[in-house]
Amino acid sequence: MTSAGQPESGFAPDDEFKPVYTPPAWYAENTSQAPDTGSPPVPWYSVYPRPGQPPACRQCGVTPAAVVTIRAHRGLILAARWQHIDGPFCGLCGIALVRDMTTTTLWKGWWSLVSLIVGAPFSLVSNGIAYRKLRQLQPAVPAPGTRQIPLGKPVLHRPASYVALIPLILAAAVIARALTTAA
Repeated sequence: MTSAGQPESGFAPDDEFKPVYTPPAWYAENTSQAPDTGSPPVPWYSVYPRPGQPPACRQCGVTPAAVVTIRAHRGLILAARWQHIDGPFCGLCGIALVRDMTTTTLWKGWWSLVSLIVGAPFSLVSNGIAYRKLRQLQPAVPAPGTRQIPLGKPVLHRPASYVALIPLILAAAVIARALTTAA
């Protein structure tokens, strides 16, 4: 303590730390043309577009974006876990997520009977539909200060996706054995 009763740090005990946010320069540049509505300006690439404007990618802010749901399914022996990501995505970010979540489904989605019959096939078909929508979008450059999700390898170039062959081979063996014993 100093002689004036202040702590040595220079702050009085009643002072609160209040962080101050200073927006980056590109934010001010891109919001300067926004109409004055009495609310804070919204960047032109916002995830929540102004009325009448197309949706922007929730990751990088690019338009055009497609509103899709990307799913993954993990089959556990006695239970299952569903995962999904909703939102508008540009082609690059959306395809990257489809690849990751499809690989997860192929790797971990087959390990219970319900998952084998319902869960994993539903997720794979749903991701196929989302992939087709995302492939139809025009490629675009991300907004300043944002990043797109790295595309990564295609699904069939990822070793984890070939784990799905195990239950398929086992199912084929069971069917073949059933057919040979029935004949």
